[in-house]
This record gives sequence, C-alpha cells and structure tokens, in this order.
Amino acid sequence: MQTVTRRSLTTWYMVLISALGMVISFHSVWRFFFVNAFVESKANSTTFIVLLLLSWLCYCLPLYIRDDCTVDLSFISILASVLTLGPEAAVLISLISYPLSVVPTPDGKEHIHVFNTAPIKTLFNISNRSISYAVGGVAYYLLGGTPGVISLPGILPPAVLYIVLSMAANVVVILFYYKFSQDMDLSSVVVPMILGLLPSIALSSPIGYFLAMLLGMENGAWLALLFMLPLLLARYSFKLYLDGQRQQFSIIKAFAAALEAKDTYTLGHSSRVAAYTVQIATEMGLSERRIRRLSDAALFHDIGKIGVPDSILQKPGALTPEERAVIQRHPQTGVDILGNLDSYQELLPLILHHHEFYDGGGYPDGTRGDEIPLDTYILGAADAFDAITSDRPYRSGRSPQAAAAILQAESGKQFHPKVVAAVAAMVERGELGPRRTPEETPPC
Repeated sequence: MQTVTRRSLTTWYMVLISALGMVISFHSVWRFFFVNAFVESKANSTTFIVLLLLSWLCYCLPLYIRDDCTVDLSFISILASVLTLGPEAAVLISLISYPLSVVPTPDGKEHIHVFNTAPIKTLFNISNRSISYAVGGVAYYLLGGTPGVISLPGILPPAVLYIVLSMAANVVVILFYYKFSQDMDLSSVVVPMILGLLPSIALSSPIGYFLAMLLGMENGAWLALLFMLPLLLARYSFKLYLDGQRQQFSIIKAFAAALEAKDTYTLGHSSRVAAYTVQIATEMGLSERRIRRLSDAALFHDIGKIGVPDSILQKPGALTPEERAVIQRHPQTGVDILGNLDSYQELLPLILHHHEFYDGGGYPDGTRGDEIPLDTYILGAADAFDAITSDRPYRSGRSPQAAAAILQAESGKQFHPKVVAAVAAMVERGELGPRRTPEETPPC
C-alpha cells in the first residue's frame, strides 16, 4: 500500500510541476516575443539561433562522471541567453532544445531521446528547467538586470543571484521528487547535491559571460561559434580521460569477479560487502564522497587473493599457521596490484587495513583505535557481516541477527563500537541482511 501511495504521490507531483512549468513556459514565450526581446533589447534572430544551437549541442554532449551523474555545458548558453536576450529567452531556448536532444547512454551503445522516454518524465524535466530559469529571472530583474547590458561590475549582482536562485530552484524540485518517490531524507542529500552542481556552474558561468560579450560584437554570432570550438575540444579530451577511467574500473572489477568465480561460495561477496558498506556508512552519516570511496574499496578489497592458492582458499577445514600467513598477505598483494594506478590511490589504505582490529589484534600492521580511519572499520565490519551470513565450505551461513550478536560480542575488540551499534540498529529494523540473486546462490 505504501508503494502504491508513494507512486501516486510521485505521479501527482510530476503532473503539478509539469503544469506549472508549462504555464511559466508559455508566459515566457509571450513576454519574449511581445514584451522584452524584440522591443527592449532589439536582439536579432541570429543571436537566438546561435544560442539555441549551442544549447542543443550541450544537451546532446553530456559528460558522465558516473553512471548516475552527468555534467553538461548547457548553462553556458543559458546564462548567455539571459544576459543578451533576457530570462524569457533562456526558458524558450531550453523549451525548444531539450526535447530535441539525443543523449548517449553511459556505455555509448544506445541513446536517450524523447521517443524512448516517458512523456511525463520529459515534461517534468522541461518544466523543472523552466521553473528554475524563471525563478532566477525574477531575481535578475529585481536587481536591475537589463538584457543586452552586460558591463562590469554592474551586471554581477543580478547575474550571480540569477545563477544562485536558478540552481536552488532546480535542486528543490529534484529533492522533492526523490522525497515522494523514495521517501528520502532530504537533509542527507541537499548538501551533496548542491556541492555536486557547484563546480559545473561556477566554472561555466564566466564562459557564459564571455559568450554574451562576443554576441554583442560585430560578427558576434561567428565569434561565438569559434569560441565554442576550443571548449568542445576540451570537453572531448576530458571525455577520453573519463572513458579511460571507466574502462580501467571495469577491467579491475572484472578481474575481481573472475577471482570470485573460482569459488562458488564467495561468488558475489565483494558486491554484497559494497552494498553493506554503503548502508552502514549512510546510517552513520558519512559524506557522499566517503561512501563512494568505501563502495569502490569494498569491490576490490579481496583482489589480493589472486595470489592465494585455491587449495587454501577452498580448504574446508582449519588453516595451518603457514596457510594463515599466506592468507594474511592478501591485503598487501591487493595494494601492490592497484598501487600503480593513480585513480585508486585513495582506496589503498582501506584495502590494506580492512582486516585490522580495533584493539590492535588484526593484520597486517596491528594498528588500533584511531590510528586508522572509521571508514576502514566500516569496511571490515561489512566484510565480516557478509562472511558470517554467507555459506562456506565448512559451515552454513547464519542469520543477520546472529551476525549482529557476534559483532556486538566483539565490540571494542575486533570491531569499532560505533560501527557495531550502527549494524545492530539496522539489523533490528530489518534493513541489513543478505539479498542473494539466483546467480549468487551456491549450487546444491
């Protein structure tokens, strides 16, 4: 029932935002054609067409920082539109260019466009932009902004307030969408979302101003197009870098998966540990960046076991001291494997110390207490939790409640007390436990 109610609330919210956005869009179109642009600013159609083309191009060429996070340069043309033609032009340009955009998926194999996207989602996204640009436009006019007048320093107050309020309005609309659709705690995502948007907006805003200046010069449309060529080259270079990072990540992840596939009893172990790590870290209020780093470290934490013979990894009985010493070398082996890759340097301490104990009884260095970060103890607890709840050659997996009890018995010894408290609270609420797919279940 809650799922149905949440889906209904989300649908009504999207309909409301879409309706409001369309009203604002049509009002902006009317003002652009009959009040502002062609009466007060005397802007010509060439400028509008150039900005429309640039906006469409930016929408079509996003950069995938992650599969769930993209950055595009569309705000450059939007800000230039505000400064040269007015906020109404920004709404109109977005209204036309966004539905025409064709965006590649993260793997580049398919494309997202208006014909394979739900109409309500397209309307919602268009309307979110219209509302955001209109909110910023009100502030722009209140502080004396005049389209076509972009001299410094007078343009700074209205332009800066336009940027801030547009971004804030966009964040608010998105946050309430997640609140209705996923019952998300808004306080935990507001700051990360704003911080995620700030670099893109801060770096693109000056470029938008320079673009507006060029459009005001003789042959400005041609100058603006030439101005965008180096930006597109820089964008292409950065895309190559990001693609290389993604491919590197995929290769290492496949390497770790191949290692797990050697042992049906540990198949899916790293993925589950990553999921538990994210849940525990979120429960403990860690930042999005730390959570993402922990998740990556969890995926690769056992990659050093590639150097451990199968006879030891799959031994059904107790290990000899010599065999245990071989096993205990796997964190250092993992660090040696990833150490030459610049992208994984911040993961190395987590991987190296994920078997350290809070009281100093772990390996490889015997560190204790606050000598290593809390993040490492979270990874260690998630690793142990999955090991306890998973089947092994020498025993069957135990329940989440039993695993929580074992961690509580070792609180202050093997495990960090705060981490144990978070795990116990989540298990008590039924929020932490194995969720195996058929592929992760060992064969009979």
